[in-house]
Amino acid sequence: MTSRVGILLSHPTQYHSPWFRSLAKRTEIEIKVFYCFQPDAAEQGAGFDVTFHWDLPLLEDYPHAFLKNVARLPGFNFSGCDAPEIADIIASREFDVWIINGWRVKSEWQAIRACWKYGVPMLIRGDSHLLDQKPLHVRTAKRMILGRWIPRFSRYLTVGELNEEFYRFYGADSSSFFPVRHFVDNERFASEAARARLRPAELRDKWGIPHDSIVFVFVGKFLDNKRPLDALKAIEKLRGRNSNAHLLMVGDGRLRLACEEYAQLNNLPVTFTGFLNQKEIAGAYATSAVLIVPSRTETWGLVVNEAMACGVPAIVSDRVGCGPDLVHSDHTGMFFPAGDVDALAEAMSVYAGNPSLIAEHGANAQKWIADYSVEAATDGTVAAVLSVIKPRATACVV
Repeated sequence: MTSRVGILLSHPTQYHSPWFRSLAKRTEIEIKVFYCFQPDAAEQGAGFDVTFHWDLPLLEDYPHAFLKNVARLPGFNFSGCDAPEIADIIASREFDVWIINGWRVKSEWQAIRACWKYGVPMLIRGDSHLLDQKPLHVRTAKRMILGRWIPRFSRYLTVGELNEEFYRFYGADSSSFFPVRHFVDNERFASEAARARLRPAELRDKWGIPHDSIVFVFVGKFLDNKRPLDALKAIEKLRGRNSNAHLLMVGDGRLRLACEEYAQLNNLPVTFTGFLNQKEIAGAYATSAVLIVPSRTETWGLVVNEAMACGVPAIVSDRVGCGPDLVHSDHTGMFFPAGDVDALAEAMSVYAGNPSLIAEHGANAQKWIADYSVEAATDGTVAAVLSVIKPRATACVV
């Protein structure tokens, strides 16, 4: 007896594909993933200001199809994913239940409305939280609007504590929560980091990092909300306290030139690697002692998962969504108020002056992140599916 599950996602991603492959192996369900568009190299590089394709297979080992996207300009924005045929697919009842990954694009709303119209159970998986405080009138309006439709979902595949708080705030029933936490391929990151640590001098020489430096790493798009300049200003303050600190800036984007100019003008111990793809990124973590995430807003922050899988603790701002789940002060990392460069520099200074603390917190982080795995996400998903529908019986031949 199996249950057929339709899954809608705007486009293939390196974080979702392992989940779909794992779900496809389960005997209790049969899945099929529907995508709205396949980004080309330029679209994939949006925000990084580089062109690339992910260097891992994203479409192997699970059933999938691409919907007809009628958007005039297909893309990641709301109107860039317009696939009205999803409503007909839902209406056909070919699938017993649907998983919708958020409500950011038009096609997701097309699917949500169709599930409500035809009475098809729907599981929602988004990563919204309440950290970004809006003006009172905006919060009041959102409470009225979101409070009307958020309670209508059949089940909630929750990615973390703050996500559950968001759903409860808008009227969702906690008994309908099933943990499907954000994860990365922990085993792949751990093994690739272990291999990279066998050649530490090679990587440090490649990036111009002194062999005796304590390396802090920033990983992400060089955009305003990521606050990459805060990382540079913090290392500038730290330089006066510990001459062995070095900053590795991994990524690219609109603010990279400004960051490079700031580093050069102030003669900072910084290396810019540019964008690193999935098969390269573990080497950056393995070379580093501590990850820093100074973002002003971050729905989750999967770079924290990646770093912790590599045995690297994290210093994150209090606006990073994964904080309550993954970063525990004096155990797996530290917090600081977003935008407070002095506090960030102070946290970095604590680590820079205590290599044994780095090792302790790194080991703790790697143990902690083991529970945030594809296996756990798969178990939670299957449990949620089976809780809302009766599996369709397989015909028996006598």
